[in-house]
Amino acid sequence: MARCFKCMKEYPDGYEICPYCGYNQVGDAQNQYYLPQGTMLANGRYQIGVVVNTGGFGIVYRAWDTVFDKMIAVKEYYPGGKVTRIPGTCQVVVYSEKDAENYAHGKEDFLVEARTVARFDTKPNVVDVYDYFEANNTAYMVMEFMGGIPYSQYIRQHGGKLDVKTAMAVTFGVLEALKEVHKARVIHCDIKPNNIFVDDSGGTIKVKLFDFGAAYLAGFERKNDTLTPCYAPPELYNTKGKRGPYTDIYSVGAMMYYALTGVKPDEATDRMQEDHLRPLHEANPQVAKGISNAVMRAMALKEDIRFQTADQFAEALTKGNALDVEAEIRRRKRRRILQVAATFTVLVGAGAICAFSMMRQRDENTLRPTSLEVWVMADENDISAGGSSDAVTADQRFANMTENFQEQYKIDCNVTVFPYDEYGDKLNEAAEKGELPDVFDSTYLASQYMDRLEPLEETRRLMEENDTADWLFMDAYDNEFPEKKQMPLCFQMPLVYIRQAAAAGGEGAQENEFSGPLHTIEELKDSDNNYSYSVRAEDYLLYDHLLGDGCVEQYSQLAQDNGWKMGDALELFTDGQVQYYLSDTGDYQLMYEKLPGQFQVAPMGFDQYQVRFDHLWSVSKSSGKSKKKAAQWLIHYMLTDRAQNALGVKSLEGLPLSAVIRDTVFFDVYNGDLLQIQSHIPNVAPAGGSQWIEEAQEYRKKWEDR
Repeated sequence: MARCFKCMKEYPDGYEICPYCGYNQVGDAQNQYYLPQGTMLANGRYQIGVVVNTGGFGIVYRAWDTVFDKMIAVKEYYPGGKVTRIPGTCQVVVYSEKDAENYAHGKEDFLVEARTVARFDTKPNVVDVYDYFEANNTAYMVMEFMGGIPYSQYIRQHGGKLDVKTAMAVTFGVLEALKEVHKARVIHCDIKPNNIFVDDSGGTIKVKLFDFGAAYLAGFERKNDTLTPCYAPPELYNTKGKRGPYTDIYSVGAMMYYALTGVKPDEATDRMQEDHLRPLHEANPQVAKGISNAVMRAMALKEDIRFQTADQFAEALTKGNALDVEAEIRRRKRRRILQVAATFTVLVGAGAICAFSMMRQRDENTLRPTSLEVWVMADENDISAGGSSDAVTADQRFANMTENFQEQYKIDCNVTVFPYDEYGDKLNEAAEKGELPDVFDSTYLASQYMDRLEPLEETRRLMEENDTADWLFMDAYDNEFPEKKQMPLCFQMPLVYIRQAAAAGGEGAQENEFSGPLHTIEELKDSDNNYSYSVRAEDYLLYDHLLGDGCVEQYSQLAQDNGWKMGDALELFTDGQVQYYLSDTGDYQLMYEKLPGQFQVAPMGFDQYQVRFDHLWSVSKSSGKSKKKAAQWLIHYMLTDRAQNALGVKSLEGLPLSAVIRDTVFFDVYNGDLLQIQSHIPNVAPAGGSQWIEEAQEYRKKWEDR
């Protein structure tokens, strides 16, 4: 039996013309630089057919999956102008050595794209990616074969523009896709009609979003930025422009404008010089003004005027009550004026009431200019330990947190940074010699040296004056830290990290049945029913409390059976040797550095459980009086909203203790995977006081040599 390279149906040998679709297997020649028809890839699994699309960076073939007996699409990384193929062969060759590095970077981006899209294989409005692999000196992505046609062609077939109902249906489909994409902290960055497939053959419109070749992933630096004029917002023209969900919202609005008018919007850079873009309802009188306002808001040149989420844009289109751009700007100005006026009134009133009190307490609430010796610990998220260019060093983070404090009170902080794996030893050595710095991260200070620390009575006084209800867990502080010698700046929630199936090795990868929440280690098994997980050393005690004493014991047995070191838990997960990693939110940023787009997280499945305090700070008892006071004020300042934003949101060192930053900023920024844990916070209890840390360290020592 032969298989047609176009319709992929089988028919008896001996025919040159397919009896089903009329394709001439011999006479209908294709470009000699394409893969030869009939080529078998991935050890004979995928049979290549005709070319269905080409672009600047790839070729898409119709193909047949011989394992599942179905038609698929195979995309080959093939950047035009940089590579060629010897006719009749499969091997791709780079034209010149000067292009070799760019080609390698592009291939890396192509594989990241494949891993990214594979995360959405259960989402109906995003194209499914089944497999990806390298061969023939290039890379391949195996996708579902999409019915229908590109949206650009669909618009042309309907006379160059669409009716409102049809354009709305397609737009809602794209926005549904973007809801899921943005939750995963992925920004598509190239929404346009050519990247949307539309199929109305079943009587209802089905929409598929594809081509994530320009996508921005948090924590991943893309080497090749691309944009499409008329659909790209201003920030994409700036290599340092900040990408966000609003970036894709602009492009969806521009695409809808084109679909309803048949005219592509003016390029964003031209609009920034002088904006002549006609409102949608003027360009097409059949469009209601409310819908027109929503589309024009989506296309606002200023990011903050646009809708910030796909849900907001969809709601505005549905309700049809959006203000136009100018009216929205006027509304916001009025609101700011009212807020300023209200704040001023409150401040004047508060000033009048507190003036006498402030004078009376002036000496108590004033610091003398001084200098402080500060020690901080650099972890793996910091540049000094191998982080990305988006990360900051530990001393930069400290400066970002305390710059205003140092300037306001004329406090000069001399900061010394030690790597994570050296910090504990350096700190305990200094404590032994009586040479502790004035203020420092004391998380790994041995309990025998707690007598070298100053009780943080002044810090607590300042917090009580500013209402301790603003900080989570502070009502439990006295129980967790009875001597009041350490103050946490953040906390960590336990999480299980899950390798995406495709990321674990392409063709032989197994789908992870578990997706959370986690209740028992029995859920952490592979397809052969074998345990496949590792545990972060700092969290041994936490997970044995959560999941039972057998959790770390079983991990120890796994390590022994496979010749692993238990302390290499993170590497075991990132290298793909285990499918699950028991850790906490402290590893979330690092995971995006090491496995961009290749993992997901799941929370714990318990009504109540413990979380871990982190970044504990202390003051040396041996420092002078003025230095101890300044140091305690500094620790209090690191709990204020500005500093908590720098620590928890910008650097993702942990979940902020500040209720304002945690609830109004943190979960708005990290609204993908981490949004799952927000509802758990009211039910958790802290574990991380002096006694807990000492117990956790001893528990770690019990296992670390096994």
